[in-house]
Formats: sequence, C-alpha cells, structure tokens
Amino acid sequence: MAVTNSEIAAIFSRIGDLLEIQSENPFRVRAYRNAARMVRGLSRSLAEMVEQGEVLEALPTIGKDLAAKIREIVATGSLRKLTELETTVSPGLVDLLQVPGLGPKRLKILRDYLKYPRCRGTGEGRPAGTGAPVAWFRCENRAEYPA
Repeated sequence: MAVTNSEIAAIFSRIGDLLEIQSENPFRVRAYRNAARMVRGLSRSLAEMVEQGEVLEALPTIGKDLAAKIREIVATGSLRKLTELETTVSPGLVDLLQVPGLGPKRLKILRDYLKYPRCRGTGEGRPAGTGAPVAWFRCENRAEYPA
C-alpha cells in the first residue's frame, strides 16, 4: 500500500517536535515543519511522484536531504532518522506530545525541570514528582487540567 502525503507530513512533524525537544538547531526544526506543511497542502501524491521519477527538489521547501527522506519513506514506509530520534528521547516524553496544550517547547521545559529540579535563582531544590508547579506553565493552562 502506498504511503500517503499525510503520513509523510506526520513523520516530518514528529521529527520537528523531537528535534525541538532536544534543543536542536531551530532552522532544522523549521525546515521539517515547513516541509510537513507543504506536503499536507500538496495536491499530488508524493508516492506517485517518486514512482514516476520526478525531481522532488523542485517542490518548495524540499531540498536534497528532505527529498532523499521522502524517497526512503515511500520505499520503506518508515524513516530511519525518526527511529533514531525516538530512541534518544524518553518514550514517556514522546507520548506526552499527544496531550492537548503540551507541545515540544513546554515538554522541553518540563524535561529540563525534572532533570534539574533546582529552582533557578533561589538555590532551593524541588524533588522531582512532588507536584510543585513549573513556573513557566501559566495559571490558565493549569486551570484547563484540574487536579
């Protein structure tokens, strides 16, 4: 069964999220997100374009590297880069991306907070898992998820 554009876009979006959680180069993150957005809006099937041998680099936001990744996804149904990234990020953290309101930026802050539970500027430490609020999470966000 051929891979759909939405599946390719989902892979690129997930890579962008994982790269952002890992504090990778913001230009790389943006490249994957832009590619995902372009692929979602594409009227033609990328799988068909690959099968017909069309030049993917002619598409907006798709360079040599992303074109090779699209070909790999179409050929195998998966992407080795995504598998590698998923093994470097805690599986529980990746699952939290499904929670509404928790995007990669907030998850990175949460991960850093739990990894380094010392309150910056106060010299006081907070044990991980104590339920103490992370200062960056605004009150209106906490109100959306009552305890």
